[in-house]
Amino acid sequence: MTTDTASASASQWTSPASRPAHIEELISGVDRYNPQNLAVLVEYLQQQLDSGAYDCLANLAILKLFQFNAGDFDYGVAISVLLKALTAAPYPDFSLCLALLGEAPVAVLPAPAEVEEGADPTPADATAPSTSTQPSAGHLADPLIVRLAQLSALLHGARFRAFWSTLASAEFEDVREAVANVASFDDAVRSVALQSVKGAFRAISEERLGSYLNLSGKELASYIEQQAGWKLADGSVQVPANPDNEVKATVIREDLQLDQLTKFLTQAQTA
Repeated sequence: MTTDTASASASQWTSPASRPAHIEELISGVDRYNPQNLAVLVEYLQQQLDSGAYDCLANLAILKLFQFNAGDFDYGVAISVLLKALTAAPYPDFSLCLALLGEAPVAVLPAPAEVEEGADPTPADATAPSTSTQPSAGHLADPLIVRLAQLSALLHGARFRAFWSTLASAEFEDVREAVANVASFDDAVRSVALQSVKGAFRAISEERLGSYLNLSGKELASYIEQQAGWKLADGSVQVPANPDNEVKATVIREDLQLDQLTKFLTQAQTA
């Protein structure tokens, strides 16, 4: 990713264009930690779910308020925040959300049993199953959160085929039910895939790109047609040139003064 692209992404992350003025004022000061503003932030989250917009900082403020005020914790709201963060890959939004859920009243891995100093473990202790084998997201063991973490790992690993097949599996039915409440979720995931393709390809087969986007036939053709600069012809998709996939020669000029060169040669002779 180029410096300009990274700067633009950071600016959008910090202050997205879709953020209303009253939300900007709320999360820019200490008032973001006022529990009385929780309802306002949750309402804004619902707007994101309905419109497809995304505001990570505002959603993190919700989880921070849950952390400070455990009695206000709302499991459904927390899952909605995670669903929005899921499609921010390859950025670490999902991991940030998990970190703030660390003290939330959701299922966590049980602490390992303590053994008194100097005492030998009993046979039962020796054969007890290890909690490390239990699926988890960080130390959270809530089943739905764990499955969302698995999907996040697939997106971060650019394993888009595996993402779609996993999401469609019977085990992930609860995730699909949650996703049904998020507008443009599939398109947000496709945007993640397109960004990866743009950085690695100048051309890609129609079949391969379709498997990344979970689209085929007319749906795939229509989707590609909507992407500026992308062209589909004879089973191949031409990816528009950009700083990440365009190879350019780099010329490095050294500004070396004569006296510096003299010192260098002198040191080389005496070495």
